[in-house]
Amino acid sequence: MIQKITLLIFFVLILSFTPISAQNAAYKTIDSLKLELRNSKNDSDKALLLTKLSSYSEYIGPDEAINYAKKGLYYAQKTKNEKLIGDAYGNLGTAYEIKSDYAHALKNLYKALTIFENLNDKTKLISIFNNLGLIYIDLKNYPEGLIFYNKALRLSYQSKKERNVSLLLNNIGDVYLQKKEYKNALNYFYKALIINKKLEDIEGIGLNLSNIGICNINLKNYEKGIEMLNKSIATYDDVSSLFNTYNIYDLGRAHYLMSQDDKYKNDKNTHIEKSIRLLENALQNFKKYNSLKDIQETYFYLSKVNKVKGNFAVALDCFEKYSEIKDSIFSKESKKKLANVKFQREIDLRDKQIEIQTLRINSETRKVYLLITISISVAALLGLFLFLYVSKRKNNQLLKEKNILISNINAQKDKFYSIIAHDLRGPFNGFLGLTELMAEDIDLMSKDEIKFAAINMKSSAQNLFNLLENLLEWSRMEQNLIPFDPQEYPLKQFVLDSIITLNNNADKKGINISTNIPNSIEIFADKNMLQAIIRNVVLNAIKFTQKNGAVTIQGKQEGKNTIITVSDNGIGMSPKTIQNLFNLDGQNNRIGTDDEPSTGLGLILCREFIDKHKGKIWVESEEGKGTTFYISFPNRDSNLI
Repeated sequence: MIQKITLLIFFVLILSFTPISAQNAAYKTIDSLKLELRNSKNDSDKALLLTKLSSYSEYIGPDEAINYAKKGLYYAQKTKNEKLIGDAYGNLGTAYEIKSDYAHALKNLYKALTIFENLNDKTKLISIFNNLGLIYIDLKNYPEGLIFYNKALRLSYQSKKERNVSLLLNNIGDVYLQKKEYKNALNYFYKALIINKKLEDIEGIGLNLSNIGICNINLKNYEKGIEMLNKSIATYDDVSSLFNTYNIYDLGRAHYLMSQDDKYKNDKNTHIEKSIRLLENALQNFKKYNSLKDIQETYFYLSKVNKVKGNFAVALDCFEKYSEIKDSIFSKESKKKLANVKFQREIDLRDKQIEIQTLRINSETRKVYLLITISISVAALLGLFLFLYVSKRKNNQLLKEKNILISNINAQKDKFYSIIAHDLRGPFNGFLGLTELMAEDIDLMSKDEIKFAAINMKSSAQNLFNLLENLLEWSRMEQNLIPFDPQEYPLKQFVLDSIITLNNNADKKGINISTNIPNSIEIFADKNMLQAIIRNVVLNAIKFTQKNGAVTIQGKQEGKNTIITVSDNGIGMSPKTIQNLFNLDGQNNRIGTDDEPSTGLGLILCREFIDKHKGKIWVESEEGKGTTFYISFPNRDSNLI
């Protein structure tokens, strides 16, 4: 279990910036520090107190810790205290790391690293190296993570800090465990165990025994693995503690794997029963600790073992819960990866800027040599000066055009990154999960189960197709490949023709669609774009309206504009959702009232089409009270093509 290891690693990285004490005592210390800060008038004292306050991020929350660290950094820089500046950057990096904002975490930790390397502060460097290693491992960059872990380990050996040595050995062992290099992992776990036994560190011993057990289970040495896990459980006083819950989970997993091994076929039913009992026990405890990733993994093995036992309904229910949680975790992990990609892009951009600056310096140097040469001959000076002047203007113009082109390309890439990271992989994930289930277990599935999986696969495929269609339409729009031919049309009949394909969607939910548009109103618009706008907005209203609800479409002339309104009495939207509604970078992929999927791309296409008409779209909504979309199109006389 990866999360079990991470908890202890995270505890280590807090050590260098947070004193270890009971939580109540920590809050008392925080109150005391705040009181001292209010009474302090010296900038050095303020820097020290704010840095101490920020170091209690485990208790006061990362956002408050970031606020204190930034203030502490201001006063530390004001007093030019390098150590406090390094501590402030380190605390900022730690707080951003807690928030999984790895781009800002890495930026601040590298600044702290530079300062503490200059100060040759080995204690601080151990912590910084460990933090950097943790981030890179979490981002699956194992080579870079191991580099920093080994740097921290070497300094710990030099400083003779055995406690840090044992923890870092365990961290490195965990990296090899994640890489499935179990023999290497065992080597590091046994080294850590020897040190922890010497230090009589009960928690460290328990963790090492647990990790050794997991490695043996993965190597199919099941009896040895179970023995180690039971020894780990025996080291802790609280059987229901989070660490022991991980051990119980791994015991359940071990018994399931033994039930699938021909070597233990005579005791297959016994292992199945033990596996179910242990996994259900672990699941209850994981729910108590709200450990989402571990709940997901437990449901996965419960689905497998119940399927083997023949409890197909229970197995399917567990697999559906596993898939639901997996989708949620996948979305969060995508954000982390996207943030890391953006941070890497920022680094690349800075490198390019340095390269451009170097080219400019070289250009200025060449000018100096040219001027020296030109001074020999007045005639050559005039001719060469004119040449350089024209050449420079052309180069500057070319550079300006290239910069604009690069900016547009980067903006385009950002939009596609956002769509792919948050929307495109989601349907693929559900689809692949169902195909994996059918590929592995179709011989054991009933006709109803196969039918259920096929229906869900069809739904996932249709959702994926719709998303790809929207992406293609958006791409064509961005490249000006869609023809634009606005004409005047009777609005009422046009709306009725546009929504006829949505009647099935409305009928399934018992939603009544009514129109209130005078026959005399005409609208000046491109036919295909207007149809897409009306369908997307009305479909959006149906999607977020409860069963037996109502959707109303109205039209009116207002000055030189034709106004279309689409109102529903559905679930409405929060102000934050409204703010991000037409923003590609916002999170707009809400689920409909009947679990209909939504990418948020349809409304963005609508805005693009409306902008093409020089029109406007806006929304009024309140949670629980419905939503109204307003679409304004200029009339023929006022619309400048």
